[in-house]
Amino acid sequence: MVQPPKHFTSGEIVRWRRVGGLLLAEVTFEPGRRIHRERHADTRWVLVMKGALTETSDAGSTFHGPSTLLFRRADEARSYAAADRGATCLIVEMDGTWVARARQQAPVIATSMRFKGGLLLHLAHRLYAEFRLRDEVSRLAIESLTLGLLAEASRRVARAERAVPVWLQLALALIEQDFAEPLPLVAVAKRVGVHPVHLARTFRRVYQTPLASYVRQLRVEFARVQLGGPAPLSEIASAAGFCDQSHFSRCFKRLTGLTPAEYRASLR
Repeated sequence: MVQPPKHFTSGEIVRWRRVGGLLLAEVTFEPGRRIHRERHADTRWVLVMKGALTETSDAGSTFHGPSTLLFRRADEARSYAAADRGATCLIVEMDGTWVARARQQAPVIATSMRFKGGLLLHLAHRLYAEFRLRDEVSRLAIESLTLGLLAEASRRVARAERAVPVWLQLALALIEQDFAEPLPLVAVAKRVGVHPVHLARTFRRVYQTPLASYVRQLRVEFARVQLGGPAPLSEIASAAGFCDQSHFSRCFKRLTGLTPAEYRASLR
């Protein structure tokens, strides 16, 4: 059987596949594993799914917990240390030809970045689900989702470079901190001192999604992580902020294509 390139990763490859100019692999790192000054020839995405990694570069050290998405440019030397509970990641490497082709259809971000929450993480988890499937349709979905990651990441960077009102930054921080609590639009608007209609319109224009949809995405992403553990579905639904397990299941399937039980089974 053909193997991935020898220096693709220092972790243990659980499964992998090639799709055109993409090389995808689910990789585990044993607890406490240290990787010194790792360098890769191609641009890659790294989705931390379980556990955590601490990354060190010339810019300093950064902790990456579950549902963190990293975009890493080629030929950057970085060191990593897995947490005490280890780490499981999806790595998607894009060769130069693929990136050049993608650049014709979507702007490609120019620097390494770190992303949390929102549509990007939803796309990344959908990409992992397609990676696990072995039919021919999944190949098309993988290419489309990877291109979607580049496009959405580029939008995020472009928005960050524009002046975002301080009150909107506060609203986003409030939502990401208290996503599991009831968050009526009126209450959020009052906390940041703007009219609810102005908040709703500006949030959707800047972040390309309605506020309520963003909250649901955060809740589903939180639930994805919890489904890797033994907690009952009813407890996960409550902790994520859903009113009941039925509502949780409907929202989870709408965003992921799987019920919570099916998603948990796929992890095993």
